[in-house]
Amino acid sequence: MKQNQINTSESAPKRIVCLTSNLAEDWPSLRAWCKKHPALSVLLWSLVKVDGDLARSVRSELDGGELKCGDWAVDSLCAEPALVSTLREGLHAAAPDCVLVPSADDSRGRAALQDRNALCWAGLSALSLGPARVVHMVRPGGRFNGVRNRPLDSRRALTKWRKRMQPDGGTPSVTAVVSTWNKAEDVCANLEALQAQVEPFDDIVVVDNQSSDDTAVRLRDRFPHVRLVIMPNSDYGACETFNIGFSCALTDCTAILDDDVVLPPDWLALSKARMQEEPASTAVVSTKIVEPGMPEAYKNSDEINTERYMSTFRGCASLARTKALTEAGGYDERLFIYGNERDLTCRFLNLGYRVLQYPKAIAYHKTPFGIKMGKRSLYFHARNAWLSMLKYAPAGDLARMPIQVVRKVLMRSGSQETSGEISDATGTIGIGRSLRETPGAWWVVTKAALSVAANIPYCLKHRKAVKSPDFELPLD
Repeated sequence: MKQNQINTSESAPKRIVCLTSNLAEDWPSLRAWCKKHPALSVLLWSLVKVDGDLARSVRSELDGGELKCGDWAVDSLCAEPALVSTLREGLHAAAPDCVLVPSADDSRGRAALQDRNALCWAGLSALSLGPARVVHMVRPGGRFNGVRNRPLDSRRALTKWRKRMQPDGGTPSVTAVVSTWNKAEDVCANLEALQAQVEPFDDIVVVDNQSSDDTAVRLRDRFPHVRLVIMPNSDYGACETFNIGFSCALTDCTAILDDDVVLPPDWLALSKARMQEEPASTAVVSTKIVEPGMPEAYKNSDEINTERYMSTFRGCASLARTKALTEAGGYDERLFIYGNERDLTCRFLNLGYRVLQYPKAIAYHKTPFGIKMGKRSLYFHARNAWLSMLKYAPAGDLARMPIQVVRKVLMRSGSQETSGEISDATGTIGIGRSLRETPGAWWVVTKAALSVAANIPYCLKHRKAVKSPDFELPLD
């Protein structure tokens, strides 16, 4: 069989889906190909909007075939977090025997941010999680490029094509570290997006805090290439599980990711390119986070959308230098959960590192905007802010902190929180509401204060006031 032909024998696939991100460019070769294979049922699926005249022309020439057009704009697929899930659901509904996938090129960094590359890796990611299908990779111009002139098995096509198109080396290597607990559906969606990045992760580590759902079973079945670490019980805090994940990273950089984030295909390419442009003293590139319930005024505020150096980072989706993480000792496990990013940043600052806010790379977090309601969240947010500042705040800042907490946190208005004025201290957004709505809130705060008092010797033992101008109290 010639390389640009599909087997049309009795046992061959009869239902074929052709994916495209540029119908105007691909249609001439696809039209010629469809005429050569009139016995096949073809669904031509453009993920990008198609001009009306072109769509009518294509439909008129698709004898017995079908054209499906998406709503996404040209040059938007790399930034689309729903790309993989849309492809997975659409391919499941179409139930093809064979899928024609546009091949990505071997570009890296910002040069890789092309619709075709995004569609290639998202399509192969979606196919890897479904039933076995035949996959043919299509170069621009419609030339079929299977491995050794043969079609690929959809369950292994992603891995094989990564090795062929994007060999190791040339740019900093990155390990994605994810900590999870009882969020099987979310972490699977997260991993789908990780393996669909236009620039791939070199390694993925998931630390499962002994989930009681089917997280481990799903990950072993659907993502066998992921390194899965299962904790002996579920009593460990997120600080410790993340540290275990960090210790597994053998790469130049480590992506710190919550289990319920979804990264668009461009996240790693953008974050890594920006890290490469920074001096070695930049420890973390903290990306923009979009969450349910996030007010538009906050999302579009200058503070959130301006590159600047910060006194903390967003721990649900940031890229860090592995060397800096190791030097700083990772998260303080005594904090257990919440507020650990600011605490770690203080140690970065003391070591001469900085943290950069980089809003061009965006991650979509499924946890709602602001502090999580409930006693546990209130306790650890209140307690950990004080533990960190007792260790690292300059004496003058520490002395004024009680009054500032009352004035700038407890007494501030909701409009201040939703306008973007509170840009860095996101763990304090909604704390006034939590105090009002959490049953027994003041007793929770009292217990947090007692724990702070009990930990004063520990804080004094580790105290080293931050002198960096990047330091700020956790108020704004």
